[in-house]
Amino acid sequence: MIAIAHRLQTARDADRIAVVDAGRVVELGSHDDLVARDGTYATLWRSWHGS
Repeated sequence: MIAIAHRLQTARDADRIAVVDAGRVVELGSHDDLVARDGTYATLWRSWHGS
């Protein structure tokens, strides 16, 4: 199943997350992998969670 989530809390539970920027997939992985990479997803996650 493919789900489009605007709330990161929803995306966090997915097996794989694709981060799309300007129509291109810029990151792909699990929540933990993407947070560890410190890229776009990690920046968004920190901004949503104030950390």
